[in-house]
Amino acid sequence: MAEEKKMSRMAVIVFGLAAGLLYGLGAGIRGDIGILLKPLAAHSGQPYDMVSLSIAIMELVFGATQPLFGLLAARRSNRFVLIAGAGLLVISMAGLMTVQSFLGLVLFLGILFGAGAGALSFGVILTSATHFVGKENAMLIAGMLNAAAGMVSFFLSPGLVAILSWGGLSAAMIALGVLSVLLVPITLVVTSKDAAVRDTEALGEAKGAPVSSFFSNALKNRTFRLVLVGFCTCGFHMVIIESHLYSQFLAYGIAAASAGWAFSLYGISSIFGALLSGYLSTRLHKGHLLAFYYGFRAIWVLSYIFLMPKSLLTALLFSCGLGMTGGATVPPTSGLVNDHFPLSQSATLIGLLFAGHQVGAFFSAWLGGVIVSATGGYELLWVMDIALCTLASLACSRIRR
Repeated sequence: MAEEKKMSRMAVIVFGLAAGLLYGLGAGIRGDIGILLKPLAAHSGQPYDMVSLSIAIMELVFGATQPLFGLLAARRSNRFVLIAGAGLLVISMAGLMTVQSFLGLVLFLGILFGAGAGALSFGVILTSATHFVGKENAMLIAGMLNAAAGMVSFFLSPGLVAILSWGGLSAAMIALGVLSVLLVPITLVVTSKDAAVRDTEALGEAKGAPVSSFFSNALKNRTFRLVLVGFCTCGFHMVIIESHLYSQFLAYGIAAASAGWAFSLYGISSIFGALLSGYLSTRLHKGHLLAFYYGFRAIWVLSYIFLMPKSLLTALLFSCGLGMTGGATVPPTSGLVNDHFPLSQSATLIGLLFAGHQVGAFFSAWLGGVIVSATGGYELLWVMDIALCTLASLACSRIRR
């Protein structure tokens, strides 16, 4: 009996690592798109604000497709959706190697890349993980998934900068395409237990229920509405980091290699923040945790943008602080969904939250390009972020236990 229990624990650890690697690679590729912003502008001949707009479209497509892929996963399988996502990423990388127009950027970066990232979504992967480890351990797995995203970003960010310096955009696209292909065998491992432990009765309900019922029932739930307000703000905040922070560090006179490492520190610190949040979400009031995370973001951004001197040291400190709450909002957010809705609806409803997340992301990526082109700086964008994070903190503080 003890040996079986030990083997079971080992299987859970191995499965958690595989699921984390799958989500981490998908999220890491998307999260480092800001490093490609200026190379894409130079390669395609498009101005900074037009590339920013294509990234904004990608963020919007990424969010909009997640609940749709959640429904498709319920009707077909998680494996089908995840493999399709990897294929879309490969096609988008191949297209970006040859793109020479704004429409090409919209097609390959905005639509195909965004849809591929949407298929490799947190909700679909977490559902497969929950099938394996049980609902009681889902928040710990949620923390592991976001920690894996931070770990991948920590290595991918400086690696991508080095590849761009060595071989240019084409070499970077080939490298990212190879990583996307590696997602397929990992998917086979992550989804290996789905059929064996799937709740067939709940799945039958998911297949027969109209799409509108998922969304209308969720939006009638007070907690879901408050979480949605916070997560929209989260998207605005996160994509400032993903799309513009690296370029902002360069604008402060920090060397490209150092800026890459500063940006990667955001990824590594998000590992500790996500793991800690996954643990705390099993023990503390999830609404209060979210209120703290959003409030801390507002204070931290205000301190760096308007009070701290701009140097490599303060950039490292800023990235570290941002990372501690970067992925920390996801475990309590997904936990609140699992507390209020059946598992068969989790991927779709978490996808709906990420759709709201990406509405905020769209405005962040787009307005960032517009504001930088108009003012030459990022301060106004961060002021908007401070106001929205404060609003999100107040909203989440009203979530009842």
